[in-house]
Amino acid sequence: MDYPPQMPHQAPFSSKPIPHHLQHPLLSNQLQPINSDSHTSMWLDDPYSGSTACPSQRDSGFNSRPASLRSVESTGTGPTYHGSTSGYEHSSRYSNDLENNHSQYTELEPTQPPVKPAPAHVIPELMNLLMEEDSVIVREAVLLTHMLIKEGGETRLEVIQNRELINALLDTFTKDIGDGKIVFALANLFHSISQQQEGLRAILDCGGISRLIPILDSSDNTVNYVITALHNFLTVLQEQAAHEIERCDGIQKFINLLERSNDKLLTLVSDSLLKMSNYNVKAKMYIQNNEKCIQRLLYIFDASKYDKLLLTISKLLPIISSGNELIKRIILQLNGLNIFEKHLRTTKSIRIRHNCLITIRNISNQATRMRDIDSLIQQLAGILLTDDHQSVICSLGILNNLTADNRTNKSLFVKLNGVQTLMQKLLMNADGNDDLTEVVLCTLRHVTARHDLENEARETIRRSYGIGNIIKLLRDKNFKEHGGILKATVGLIKNLALSTTLIPYLSEQNAVRRLIELLFIIDRERSKVTEDIKLDLLLDIIIGALINLAKDLSCRTIIKEMNCTSIFIRFSRLPPCLLQQSSNILLNELNVD
Repeated sequence: MDYPPQMPHQAPFSSKPIPHHLQHPLLSNQLQPINSDSHTSMWLDDPYSGSTACPSQRDSGFNSRPASLRSVESTGTGPTYHGSTSGYEHSSRYSNDLENNHSQYTELEPTQPPVKPAPAHVIPELMNLLMEEDSVIVREAVLLTHMLIKEGGETRLEVIQNRELINALLDTFTKDIGDGKIVFALANLFHSISQQQEGLRAILDCGGISRLIPILDSSDNTVNYVITALHNFLTVLQEQAAHEIERCDGIQKFINLLERSNDKLLTLVSDSLLKMSNYNVKAKMYIQNNEKCIQRLLYIFDASKYDKLLLTISKLLPIISSGNELIKRIILQLNGLNIFEKHLRTTKSIRIRHNCLITIRNISNQATRMRDIDSLIQQLAGILLTDDHQSVICSLGILNNLTADNRTNKSLFVKLNGVQTLMQKLLMNADGNDDLTEVVLCTLRHVTARHDLENEARETIRRSYGIGNIIKLLRDKNFKEHGGILKATVGLIKNLALSTTLIPYLSEQNAVRRLIELLFIIDRERSKVTEDIKLDLLLDIIIGALINLAKDLSCRTIIKEMNCTSIFIRFSRLPPCLLQQSSNILLNELNVD
């Protein structure tokens, strides 16, 4: 029986490049020589090397038994042999022994794993490699160091605690040849180190932040690692890290990164700016007064749809908008009000809505003259009908500012049944929330005067049975603790008295007596100090309310009966001021010389 000739065996060509620095075990991947006694390669060994049979007796496969024996065993109808079969038995035994002795069938003997060198021995070698001039060797050393860090445990601790190695790694930034490979490897390495507090301390102690900040000009894949490491610093070390970043001009680097287009990167940058403004006063002022930063944040906030980024920027905007009046006007000029109003309308996040409302409230005192904000006022009026207390408080503050000196906004708010909503909030304020009470009263004071629908607003208050509750505040509130509430209440009564039809209702609720009682209290307090502008202003508002009420005969009678004219005469003799002028007007109404 003929068999195909033996096919020569060839080892496949290895595509791996020859490693650099082969003589150094750290850079040769610790290649070990092959043990010929224990290693078996099925495709390299010659299956016939242990056989003495002639080629015609060899199998072309792995079965190397004699062909005659194979033919007998493999067929049940083979020839019948007479006489002794010892020859075949011997051949069979020989074949089995050969099979058992062949290296191909020998069981693999386990080899001893190479002994892992201790970090104390490896680190000095790594430091020597980091000093090399060859950038490839340096990069390989950085990667090997990174592998040690990833192992964790004592190995990681050995690397972190070795300040000489950390310094050597930081110095390696200068050995990048311009392709960014070494910088990328180092950024990845320091990112791994920064994931534990010990690593952050090690980098900080070695001045690592000053080395990482300049790397923020690199490509996105490198910057991602660096900004994450710096973000870890701000998260864990807070004020200490913020001070070091501010000292190294890191804030401007962060602001420059706002030009990037990667949403996740922008989220990290925005949150880093947020933490910087929280932990460092100088950084906060720098961010608040940087027009480029504000412009980029508003652009991203308007264009992005990435929820985490929007939430992060929404947290930063209230801090920026709490700055000086110039910054508020810049935000308005950059269409900030419309951007925030859009998010109020579209966002599903309560936190983003709250942050937008806080930001609008901060800048709304500069928006009183703005036009075409009807949709914003409509949204704010709608928010007042919700149960979200924080949103309601912010919306009231915004409406208070927008209706302060804008006839159009006042009339629109009245048309939207805003006065009725405010009265409901005031009457349902069972907890006695002073912030809510004050802002409601201030807004009511604004919308009850100096616009086309002021009479309708005043009548709405009367129909809501609010006059009695408003006057009651004059008795229940102490001017030392609730000066703002009393000022708003007196101002609202002054406006209500502009409608002659409402004066009887005010008189019926003892408005005149309550005002004069408050006048006595404040006048006594004023006599204890040399000058107090706030007290003089409150006295002027009280006298203004009495002037409007004095148009009614019954009210004039009450004023005279309470023996307070001497106070007005004394005030009329003051040097020219608002208090002196209002006192003279009231004396004329009372026909008192």
